Amino acid sequence: MGMVFQFGRNATCLMLGVWAVILGAGTAGFSQNEAKQTLHGMVVDSIGAVVANALVEISPHTADNADAQKKAVAITAQTDYHGQFSASLVPGSYEVCVRRFPKACRTIVIEKDRGPEYLVLKISPADQIHDPTLPDSRFQKIAGLSAKNCGHVLLDKKPDNATACAMSAFKHHKPFYVIYDNHCIDCSSARGLVRNAEGAAYSISFDSLGITYDLPPSGFSMPDDSDTAITPCSQPVRVYVGEEGQLDCVKQRELWEQSIEGAGRQTLLSAGETGYWELIPALKKRLSDPESFNEEEETTAIKMALAKLGDREQQQEILCKLFRSSPSESQTVALDQIPYVGGWYAIRIYRDLLTPAAEARFAKAKLRFREGDVALAGPGWWAVSSFPKVVPYPLPKGIDYGFNLAQTPEYSEKWWAWIQENKDRLKKLKPTGAGVDFSGKSCKGSATER
Repeated sequence: MGMVFQFGRNATCLMLGVWAVILGAGTAGFSQNEAKQTLHGMVVDSIGAVVANALVEISPHTADNADAQKKAVAITAQTDYHGQFSASLVPGSYEVCVRRFPKACRTIVIEKDRGPEYLVLKISPADQIHDPTLPDSRFQKIAGLSAKNCGHVLLDKKPDNATACAMSAFKHHKPFYVIYDNHCIDCSSARGLVRNAEGAAYSISFDSLGITYDLPPSGFSMPDDSDTAITPCSQPVRVYVGEEGQLDCVKQRELWEQSIEGAGRQTLLSAGETGYWELIPALKKRLSDPESFNEEEETTAIKMALAKLGDREQQQEILCKLFRSSPSESQTVALDQIPYVGGWYAIRIYRDLLTPAAEARFAKAKLRFREGDVALAGPGWWAVSSFPKVVPYPLPKGIDYGFNLAQTPEYSEKWWAWIQENKDRLKKLKPTGAGVDFSGKSCKGSATER
């Protein structure tokens, strides 16, 4: 069970609204409670769906006395999961409103011997008064004034730059915040990730119509009348890039384990990117059940995720695939799978691809697999084009992201020298590839055996 936004456009929500109205009809009006009576009511939207977690304000009328009106204190009530609310009131005249929806206000009169009918407040998203500073100001407040603003990604815009900025700030232990807009009917909705100066990280959800939980996550909070939900990231903090290219953090391992059981390729790869090695048993369980795969690419994704999380067996298999496959298949492994795994494991492989031995093995494989006419750049180019994806930011001096094929020899020398100079530091990058045979001699059927 997870988050439930107030304006659920589905049959279940509508049925809950009908049920709540029937229930309310049985208790309509006011019940005597000493000098006070209890007002029962419900908030629904324009199509009759109940609105959970809405803030209802009940303000007493004090004739036309302006001074007395200013001194009158409004009573607040919050709708429950079924959109219902109640409040104990003394006899008098009141204005009942839903906060930020002025057109939904109703005037009621509480009489000692006679109460009004069951009160239903109907709101329309088009009538909502929005705070133009949200959600940006909310995210910044949580992250702190010193936090880097990595961007607010609007709907249907590519999140790559914002995600890369946030990932870089996270890796360098800097405070940051990044915001991604969500699709929402007649409202504003966004989610994102925040890290403050103390190192605490939070997953943030914002919805101008409010958010409610049937089963709240552990440690979550709502600082502004349900518009913003703050959920702490699990410790130690693990971040990953989700299916839509958005940065997020691991909050509940159990949810990941459940999703892995029937997940597709992108979700499986996201599981590996969490750095959450505790997910290895769930991934291996899925791998051991061939009937659970819809496509071969899901098998590959599981193996890649396992390798990224430090599984030596799968790291060795990917390396052996590089050695024993055809040149075109090896290129796919070098450009797609190895950068995903990353760490010293990937850097060491790319360093070895810069050697004459790798070029000789490549030429031999082209003859064996009869791919002499296939336009492939070769191991050196695979390496220099992939290094920026796996080395710590920033890039070494004299090396740019963009380069042409003719610069491969020059860049190969620069990368080799830089790796040798920083070897001690780079060897600590996970996954390290500890226990893997990088020579390829243990790979059956590899080019090195022929």
